[in-house]
Order: sequence, then C-alpha cells, then structure tokens
Amino acid sequence: MSAFDPPALARVIEAGAAKGAAQRAGLLIHGRDRTPEEMIVLAERLRMPDAAQIRWLAPGIQGGSWYPGRFFDPIQTNFPYISNAFEIFDQLMDEVSEGGRLRSDQLIVLGFSQGACLAVEYAVRNLGRAKSIVAFTGGLFGSPGALWPAYPRPLARSRIFISSSDVDEWIPLERTRETAKILAGLGAEVTLRIYEGRAHEVCDQELEDARAFLSIAPARLY
Repeated sequence: MSAFDPPALARVIEAGAAKGAAQRAGLLIHGRDRTPEEMIVLAERLRMPDAAQIRWLAPGIQGGSWYPGRFFDPIQTNFPYISNAFEIFDQLMDEVSEGGRLRSDQLIVLGFSQGACLAVEYAVRNLGRAKSIVAFTGGLFGSPGALWPAYPRPLARSRIFISSSDVDEWIPLERTRETAKILAGLGAEVTLRIYEGRAHEVCDQELEDARAFLSIAPARLY
C-alpha cells in the first residue's frame, strides 16, 4: 500500500476588511470541483450589514476536492484527507483570528456542499475555534448509523446554520436532518432550513436566512 499523499493548499484568496481592522472574520470552504473565487462571490451575495468590517479567507485545495469519497462513506475512507483539511483550516483559523485578536465569537466558518460537510465536522472536532458555523448543504461524516453520539454538550454557545433541499442529488435530506439533531444534542443552537425544489446550489432565500442568522452574535465566552 502506498503512503498517503495529501493534497496541498493551492492558494488563499482574501476579501473584505483589512487585517487589523476587521471586527469579524471568516473561513470560506469550497465544494467539490468548486473554487475559492466562488466562495468569495457567495460571501458578497450574503450582503451582510457589517460587510465592510468582515475579513474573509477562502482557501483552494489542489485538484479541487478536499476528499475523494462521499461524506456518508465509512469515515476511514476519507479520514486521512479530512485530517489533512483540518490541519490546513487550523493554520488559516490562526490567521483569521489574527493570533487571538479576534475571539471565537467573532469568527465564522462557512462552507458549501463538500465544504459544508467539513465545516460541521470541524466544529465538532475542533471545539472553540469559531462559534458561528454556516453549512450550506452538508452533514456529518460517516456511514449511516455510525454518526456522533450525543456527548454532554461540548458545543454549548455555538450557533450552527445548516441547510438542504428535498431534492438535492448529493446530500440526502434525512442525513441533514440527522446531523442537525446530533449537533443540537451536542449543545449547539441549530437553525435548520429545508428549501423545496432547490437544486444543488445556494438560493437567494437561503442567503437571506443565513444573513439573519449571522446578524445575531453568539454568546461571548469568558
């Protein structure tokens, strides 16, 4: 068996407020065969009221895919790639927080599709890095019936927006519902939104709902 050869970070695009001046900051995680440029456009489409005060970093992975399989495959199939992605995210979250100048309640992790799956899994496995998570069409990793048990509330004071469609070809609706239930059991304040007939994309109503979600700051940690 050959050694695992992790895909490398290809580039990072920055947009919004300048470093040192931002009041909030976020990490934007693209989907399979998508680009960081698309995530910057998505952040612009959010039209946040404090957009001028938010700094965004959008990484791009070599090959365009963070992991090779489907998110509901046995987790061992994708886990070396997931761990590699999380190492990249940890470095970028250090940059996003500006070495601690911005608190976790001022930080956002936002992903679409493959990026949304990584966003919610990152929230669970890396407690406290960011307190606002937006997962546009995603779910926790693992084969059916092998998801996270409801451990005693490690996500308390975290807020998670998770969305899906009743006809999405990549993310089964029931898996998104199950993920939302698990995250709530872990103590997160979860907002679940389902959009009827929505293709595998982020619709305008979804962005409006996410904007309302992000306009409410999570509880500050002491």
